[in-house]
Amino acid sequence: MIKLLIDAHVFDGKYQGTRTYIQGIYSAMITHKDIEFYFAAQNVSRLKSIFGIAENIHYIRLDATNSIWRLAWEYPRIIKKYKIDYAHFQYICPFIKCCKEIVTIHDLLFLDFPKYFPLSYRIKNRPLFMYSAKRADLLLTVSEYSRKEIKRHFKITEDRIYVTSNCVSIVNDKVGLTDVKAKYGLDRYILTVSRIEPRKNHQMLLKAFLELQLYKLGYKLVIVGAMDLKNKIFNTLYKSMTDEEKESVLIFQASYLDLVALYKQAALFVFPSFAEGFGIPPIEAVAYSCPTLCSNQTAMAEFDFFHECFFSPYDIQELKNKIMYFIQNDVTPICEALQKEIVARYNWKNVGEQLCQLIKDDKK
Repeated sequence: MIKLLIDAHVFDGKYQGTRTYIQGIYSAMITHKDIEFYFAAQNVSRLKSIFGIAENIHYIRLDATNSIWRLAWEYPRIIKKYKIDYAHFQYICPFIKCCKEIVTIHDLLFLDFPKYFPLSYRIKNRPLFMYSAKRADLLLTVSEYSRKEIKRHFKITEDRIYVTSNCVSIVNDKVGLTDVKAKYGLDRYILTVSRIEPRKNHQMLLKAFLELQLYKLGYKLVIVGAMDLKNKIFNTLYKSMTDEEKESVLIFQASYLDLVALYKQAALFVFPSFAEGFGIPPIEAVAYSCPTLCSNQTAMAEFDFFHECFFSPYDIQELKNKIMYFIQNDVTPICEALQKEIVARYNWKNVGEQLCQLIKDDKK
């Protein structure tokens, strides 16, 4: 029996892609009865609602709210107490090694695109990420793009870095979804989903929406995401808008079930990000049959099936042309073909089996 500890503290804070990754990969893995899973977080009730109750699933309530205290003291103590064989961390492992470690470095965007990240973040995390990556017994990442960047920045050979991709989780059709059009006062709308920060490039989408005057055609722009890093260009543009324009732009956070309903009912989804380690929202949107336009940069360039749905996040005219084409034409055949490709390629069950096999091979 393998004892596997999962650092799940991301379930205690704001929603992040790392939460989607842990939830997806371990929801698929927990059926393996020859592994005991130890999920650790402060909000144990939330973890139980996600991963359920089973003989091979255990929950550990974290005491530390400070990341340094958690890594320096609490996790080493937990590992020794429960005699953990493997522990899985995102980005940074504990300062003392007490068992075999699995580390997922999702991206190194702060090194590739430093202007989008605070100096303090870059100074602190480069040595911590490098130390964790080099020390890991199993080093994982989520895309070929990130794999190459880890190799380049940290001088780690590619054969030591395994790609365990992000995937999509499809909500059962029998689950009752909210009428989001009634809830949020929507009719026709263009949707984007991500934290609001400069590299996500909301400013380009907002500018395109305003220049096309889509609000005069009855469309609204819906931005689902929390304000994260200050985006001066976006904020300045938003403040300069007329009252009529502001009424057509909605910014809010939504539950996952509401998000699914928003995907299903949107006229168009647009993902204009400059840089991603993977980019879950565009493939998630397509999985829910939403017409989608996606940036063609960094890890998103690996979504080679997007073809005409790609655009450059540096070319606003191209984006405007594609928005108008997609809302004026029936793109159902494009959406159906993309949906089949994505559901087949990005499957959590397959990735869960991949990680399970990596652990068992390493243990031999």
